[in-house]
Amino acid sequence: MIKSFTVNGAAHGIPEKPITLLATFYLPAVNAAVKICPESSIASIYTFARMTTVDSRGNVEMNGSMRNMKIAYGMKQNIYKTEGGVADMIKQSPNGFETNSYPMFNSLCNLFYYCLMNPVSDTGKLYYDQFLAYAWHEADTPNTTFLGAVRNMLYEPFENADKIYLMLVNKEEIYKDSLISMNIADARKVPNQWTLTLKTNLSGSKNFIPAGTAYVVFDANDNAWVANNFRAGGGDSGTHCLVYKHDATPASFSPVQGGGLLGVGFGVATDPKKEYISFGNFGWGTEFNNPQEGSISRFYYKDGKPVSPSNGYTPGLSRVQGMNYDTSGNLWMASVGCQDPFAPAPTVPYAFKSEPSAVVVYLNGEPTVENMLICDEFPIKRSGDSDEILSARTPYLKVFHVLPDNKGNAYVSCIGNYDKDVKENCVASAVYKVAMEGKKLVVKNAWYSDFYSDVNKQYGFESLRQLAINADGDVIVVGVASSRATILSNDLSTVKGYYNINTFNPWGIKIDKQQNVFLANFGPDNAPPAADNTFDMDSPFGVTMLRNPSDPASARLLTVPSGGAEVMLANGHPLYGTQTKPMPPGSKLEPVRMVSYQPIMRLTSTNIDGAGNLWCMNNWKPAAIVDVKENPGGDGVVIFLGIAEPE
Repeated sequence: MIKSFTVNGAAHGIPEKPITLLATFYLPAVNAAVKICPESSIASIYTFARMTTVDSRGNVEMNGSMRNMKIAYGMKQNIYKTEGGVADMIKQSPNGFETNSYPMFNSLCNLFYYCLMNPVSDTGKLYYDQFLAYAWHEADTPNTTFLGAVRNMLYEPFENADKIYLMLVNKEEIYKDSLISMNIADARKVPNQWTLTLKTNLSGSKNFIPAGTAYVVFDANDNAWVANNFRAGGGDSGTHCLVYKHDATPASFSPVQGGGLLGVGFGVATDPKKEYISFGNFGWGTEFNNPQEGSISRFYYKDGKPVSPSNGYTPGLSRVQGMNYDTSGNLWMASVGCQDPFAPAPTVPYAFKSEPSAVVVYLNGEPTVENMLICDEFPIKRSGDSDEILSARTPYLKVFHVLPDNKGNAYVSCIGNYDKDVKENCVASAVYKVAMEGKKLVVKNAWYSDFYSDVNKQYGFESLRQLAINADGDVIVVGVASSRATILSNDLSTVKGYYNINTFNPWGIKIDKQQNVFLANFGPDNAPPAADNTFDMDSPFGVTMLRNPSDPASARLLTVPSGGAEVMLANGHPLYGTQTKPMPPGSKLEPVRMVSYQPIMRLTSTNIDGAGNLWCMNNWKPAAIVDVKENPGGDGVVIFLGIAEPE
């Protein structure tokens, strides 16, 4: 608690309202003094926010498990070091001025300084009082302390965000490199949210950088295992996946390879003990980079060594996407079956036989024929407004995600397929409830999309992706083509509502323990260019957050603005490489190398770690034309600090 202080040799007395300095440190690792200052205070309150309360007098209390604290401390060290000094991660690429988080951190430190000095603000109120009034708080609990207000500001980062920024505009930068000094237009300096993010684009190897991160799970050591689609520099299948420690730096054995790993898509899952990690192999690009059967690859969490054979485990599988273990240790997998290429592959089908789309279960996680259950017959519709066919085996259902409810059932989402030339290849997007009855999988219920597409002028083709189950047992599924999430009753008989405000072609959905909903948006393909010298799309990229899911209109977009610097890859190359702007024939103008200012890109999923940090997968670059024709993979992982309830 600050009782008195000195600035530039001038002594000041006790502040009129409590100002608390905060530092967090791990005792065995401390070899020198612990620096306590505004920087340590901001870094600690953001990273430990979900374990922290601040009382009306400014006293800070932290309650959490060893696991909570370990993760939060690791992230804090990426912002401000215990012994003092801003950490390299936040102040250098891919953070620094490539995002606005480093400038925002310095602005928060400036906010601390001016609340301490407490001049009269532009509104006529004392500075500290004005900040406390602007920062979000519960209706019956006004802010009374600086750190309490900052903690609340993270819980509702959009509240009066612009007004808080304007409090700093005409003030001297005590902490340099703040929001007001970013090299962008003044209007773009104004944040609409006070979130801090950290971005990582490393893999542990210069030759295998991230390219198309798709999904992430956490093991028993809180390492993050990330599905990686591509080999950077092209559209062919990647042969590596990423492993990050709890502090978002590469594990010593990252990237992992072998065990049949080839073209991992959305599929990665940990067993109930979180000791073995399974990846689903799907395949991209040219024919010989596509695993003919599809398979899963399995790794041991402590050393990253593969335990699967060189071709992976293959029983019952044909191009794997989403997968999950249930609490009994059974591994449920989406077997797509269809050998039609997915973008960015050439459109000519692979010379492999398509198999019926299926749900495959390995009992107790054992990948053998004897322990395998398979369901490849489903009721289908040819479109959302056609009659139901009670039983069909087809590769065009395209099972994408399987989510067990831990009651012997699982929910299954299907992309579906529209073919304007071959009606038999048309299958409506659907969700199924599948039950495990003895040694058999039985389809119990079905829901068919009724979405009308302005593109193909048809009903029923919504291109469904990830599923989630909320605390009421409702099933929520996201649709890319519909740009919405549909809320279904647990028997799939009733549509209970939609999340379609501030949603932009979502692929992923995550619901935290407080029932906050997070939708990972892929973004539209048809947005206009952002500027003449960039391939970026002028499109909102980020995560749709609903703090109040009962009110879909409350949805807000968590995003990461540019700080004014070009986005660079981990190898020091620009995001789009050396590609230049297409020039007209006969032009004498020098071609301009295309740049990117979109640090958060086309997302496919999010997940939450043990400190409430939201890990977001940059799956494709911001420009669809570059995605498909040149190099589709996005450049890594973006982490929103403390925004969710810890897992």
